[in-house]
Amino acid sequence: MEHETTDRRTVETEFRKGMLRSRVPIGLIITAFGIGMIVLIGSYLMKYFRGAIPLREVYRTEQAGEEYVSFDIDYVLDVFMESYRTRYGVRSKSSVYYLVLDEEAGPVPVRVSAKMEAEMDRIMDETWDYLSGVRPVPPIGMHVEGTLKKLKDDGKTYFDRTVSSFNLPSENESYYLWAGILDNQSPSSAMGTTGLGAVILCLGLFILAPILGKDHIKAVQVFLDSHKNITRQMVDEDFQKVRKISGTFWLGEDFSYGITGKPVILVNQELKKVCFRVQRVGRGTSEELVCTTADGNEYGFTMNKKKADEAIALYQARYPALKMSSGLKGRLMMMGDGDTEGGSQDAGE
Repeated sequence: MEHETTDRRTVETEFRKGMLRSRVPIGLIITAFGIGMIVLIGSYLMKYFRGAIPLREVYRTEQAGEEYVSFDIDYVLDVFMESYRTRYGVRSKSSVYYLVLDEEAGPVPVRVSAKMEAEMDRIMDETWDYLSGVRPVPPIGMHVEGTLKKLKDDGKTYFDRTVSSFNLPSENESYYLWAGILDNQSPSSAMGTTGLGAVILCLGLFILAPILGKDHIKAVQVFLDSHKNITRQMVDEDFQKVRKISGTFWLGEDFSYGITGKPVILVNQELKKVCFRVQRVGRGTSEELVCTTADGNEYGFTMNKKKADEAIALYQARYPALKMSSGLKGRLMMMGDGDTEGGSQDAGE
């Protein structure tokens, strides 16, 4: 009885190892990627849900960098830079940088999308009309929220030059307000990205979930329940003599054992066809040893052609040695009748 228990654990232990090999690497990568998206974008969403901090509280302080702030634009003095992007060969304006004057913060660079350019130009025209006495009341301003970004390179040069032309004070380090942006995207886009990260995380956990369950144990029992003429002892004895083809496929004299999403056991004598198949999956390809049973069901075991050729050779070599008196029904048939499939190599070739 002790020997039988050891054998049972061997079958299921190898199944579990195979599931770990096939699922853990990709499952961990996908899970980590999903967590990374949630943590990275989620940190900015926390600022968004917390609410924007008034720009005057953090401008020209150590807290300014990457902070989500709110700002009332009252006076716009000039445009100091524009940025463009090219899509499908068409060049279009993407952003416009304005010099905004605030009564407390002083000169503030503000970056807006091209869609907001007309509104900013209106405020700029009203500002100069007010300053020149043409307009009796201050301009009608605009409230914006966005992220503070460090002003670098040409942007810093153009900003300092424009500030200097108005005899306004400039700082060694300047930050611009990117209106409507949370980090490097809009709040709605950040929510979508975080949601996508959550979906990817769930997918990773879904891939990993079976290794925490008992599929490796259930597979053996399901096989025995569906083959009343096969005993556990027969499976145990056969497994002691298996040839390990890959980390997820083992070939015995009477049975084949492998991982196809979940562990499966096949009766060799019930196989109708065994072949190697390459098929396109998305932008890549999948290489499999495909075992087809007499009822037409296909089981694909991932492996390269070298491993598949090894398995096919073993199937062919062991076919004459199968004992019909073993109590197993049917007969192992490696099709050699000229059946062909695109991208596949049959065992009977």
